[in-house]
Amino acid sequence: MTMLLRLALPAALAAVIALPDPAAAQGVLRIAVGTSLKLLDPAKTTTGEEYIFDNLVFNGLTRMRPDLEVEPELAESWSYTPDLKTWTFKLRKGVKFHNGREMTADDVIATYKRILDPATGSGPRSNYEMIDAMEAPDPYTVVFRLKYAYGGFADILSDRQVKILPRDLFDQMATAPVGTGPFVFKSYTPGDRLILTKNAAYFESGQPKLDGVELRIMPEMSVRIAALQAGDIDVLWELPPEQVKPLKSNPALRVDSVATASWDAAIMNNAIPPFNDPRVRKAFHLAVDKRDVVELTLFGEGAPTISPIPPTHPFFAKDVPVTKADPVAAKRLLREAGHPNGVKVPLVVPVGRPVRERLGVTLQQLAKPAGFDIEIQRVPFARYAAEVSGIAPFYVDGYFARPTIDTGTHPFLHSQGSWNARLFKYKNKTVDEALDKARLTGKPEEQKPLYIAMQKAMADDPPGYFAYAVNFACAYRVDVKDVATHPMRWFDLRAGYVAR
Repeated sequence: MTMLLRLALPAALAAVIALPDPAAAQGVLRIAVGTSLKLLDPAKTTTGEEYIFDNLVFNGLTRMRPDLEVEPELAESWSYTPDLKTWTFKLRKGVKFHNGREMTADDVIATYKRILDPATGSGPRSNYEMIDAMEAPDPYTVVFRLKYAYGGFADILSDRQVKILPRDLFDQMATAPVGTGPFVFKSYTPGDRLILTKNAAYFESGQPKLDGVELRIMPEMSVRIAALQAGDIDVLWELPPEQVKPLKSNPALRVDSVATASWDAAIMNNAIPPFNDPRVRKAFHLAVDKRDVVELTLFGEGAPTISPIPPTHPFFAKDVPVTKADPVAAKRLLREAGHPNGVKVPLVVPVGRPVRERLGVTLQQLAKPAGFDIEIQRVPFARYAAEVSGIAPFYVDGYFARPTIDTGTHPFLHSQGSWNARLFKYKNKTVDEALDKARLTGKPEEQKPLYIAMQKAMADDPPGYFAYAVNFACAYRVDVKDVATHPMRWFDLRAGYVAR
């Protein structure tokens, strides 16, 4: 109907009312985030704002779509042996780094060697320690030989920090990063903005459509919302749960809220009193009803969980009940643990992460009738790594969804897990055995009972207090097209455009 109307009108008038042509659309997409990026080297990034950058400037061998299906990216295909221990990836030919040099198998191998080197300090290193050897039979083939069978190997290569870097430019990644992605790093002013420009030589034909992307750093949420409503920015990343419903009523905006496997928790350091006693950890679960926590902290934008496995996943242990608040039973456990007068403990919350700050206050109030006297201590999130993680006995933190259940659980819960060493310092033989066995098969029907056994063991011996799996919401001006809210909390902007 629209095309027929255009044909009947004078050309000048038809041009005025013509719908925007996505293929010709240009413009700069302005995304508001709340915190400056501390790191630009993808192997070392740790925050959501940094992960947005990772996925715009760099590529991995595979990528995860918004529907959580994994597809080829820098690899054009892959195959594996029946024992799931040898994986062969065929690389795209002609892919150029932003400096003009072609990416080859040597860059892939060098990238993974760097991630596996403890001196690099890459957070996800333990996810890839199953790699025993790598080789390049030719410039466009990479063979990974694994120490043990691992059916999700192609999936974990889509993760945030395992982007392929030029092997000769590792030293400049912190200040002048170079990747193969759809956008090229131009400049970064902490506290103000990070500017990316279109990669005109991007390997996927016709992409990206945008001329560039700007990450605008705006610490105050009220300022970000006002800027979005005024049209000064186009996208607000990580919309607070209390703003989802109000902003949905604004006809100039589009709000998407999606379920995720991202979680927040009260981290209990199992190596430090009082949480070195599992009875104290279990007493806290009896003190606080997670359903109340979801309503008071997230305004219903999430769901209670008992581990990093979200309730939406088929491996979630549905027969493990969400514990109802039972202050009497909680006090009884505390007495058995040698705390007849309750427990007095500080709880550190991250300044600048309002949902987690609210979670801390919610836990403080709900746990009080059960004998937990909690003092809130506020520390800027930027100081967490140096002053809180692995040091404080009790603090609020949270982590984004990982590409597989294994990568979302093993590093956090296994006694040898890299994240567990920084968080819970948890040791449970049943949990370790279940996680180790689940890695040795690619069959969901064999993995499911192992992960359910893990969750049941955690119910009896919790590492900490997993509060909920949180929904993730972003708000957009309605003229932002072909950009979806990704459950992994980053953006795929290859096809996006702004119809200004």
